[in-house]
Amino acid sequence: MATMEGRGFYRGALIALLLALPLLSSCSKEPATPLRIASSPWPGYEPLYLAQQIGYLPESKANIFELPSSDITLEAFRNRSADMATLTLDEAMDLLQGGVRLRIVMVLDTSNGADAVMATPQVKTLADLKGKRIGILNIPLGVYMLSRTLDAAKLTRADVEVLPSAENKHEEMYRQGKADAFITFDPFKTRLADLGAHVIFDSSRIPNEIFDLMLVHEDVYQNRREDVCNVARQWFRTQAYMKQSPDEAAASIGKRLGVSATEYTAMVSGIKTPTLQDNLELIGGVSPSILAPAKRLNEVMLREGQTKAFVDVKPALDAELAVCISD
Repeated sequence: MATMEGRGFYRGALIALLLALPLLSSCSKEPATPLRIASSPWPGYEPLYLAQQIGYLPESKANIFELPSSDITLEAFRNRSADMATLTLDEAMDLLQGGVRLRIVMVLDTSNGADAVMATPQVKTLADLKGKRIGILNIPLGVYMLSRTLDAAKLTRADVEVLPSAENKHEEMYRQGKADAFITFDPFKTRLADLGAHVIFDSSRIPNEIFDLMLVHEDVYQNRREDVCNVARQWFRTQAYMKQSPDEAAASIGKRLGVSATEYTAMVSGIKTPTLQDNLELIGGVSPSILAPAKRLNEVMLREGQTKAFVDVKPALDAELAVCISD
């Protein structure tokens, strides 16, 4: 997974840009046509850009578009302006509920502290959130994190004022004093910290509940399976490169993000990146382990009115995933 100031402009301009590119029809027979991959700012997605930079995933194979926020990425995938997209598990479930036929190609990362509630200095504890204004992401993850935060604080939705807003608006809201706390993630989390905000709750307290995924439309998966699987293989190849050359990788990624290698390393300290074998256990085989956290997430989404019925993610998984992503 409310409107926001400027969102219409960004959506119109950027989605129009995507649509202006050579479109891939579901029956395309031109293997040279690059896959269109939509993404948004998040340190866990950076290996994708690094793969392109070091030549593992050349532009002849994939065009990667970094959109301003995750809700725009969600819409780009929903309206088929993108063939593939980096989205969260809750967003995948939102798409499935809406009738979008998709596949989960791989789990890119799990959040273990990188998603957080950043508060102003006046809000010192979770209990202090009572009566306060909380800026939350314009995606299902925002509501999910809000629900888990309020559970931990022993508060209800009625105890706080919720302000739906895109993550790229939080710095401005902080400066203008428009909210007392923000549900966010890096790089926005670090930027808020630089302004004086501090962490009062993060995903390390709810481990194995927030997953970032690579999604692909079902027809693209069927018609361009080798190209799609190549994206996954190059992701894992890039992971190997990052382990072999950590300083060079961190420097390259830091340069793209406009931060130092040390700052980038700090950003990803709250992110776990599943290995190929981890992926096979999470989303492959006959008993994928992601089904249990998906059920917990579904229960929260039902409670919060984000879905009207149980969403089964199993049809979006491939029991033969090993054939796709293994060399």
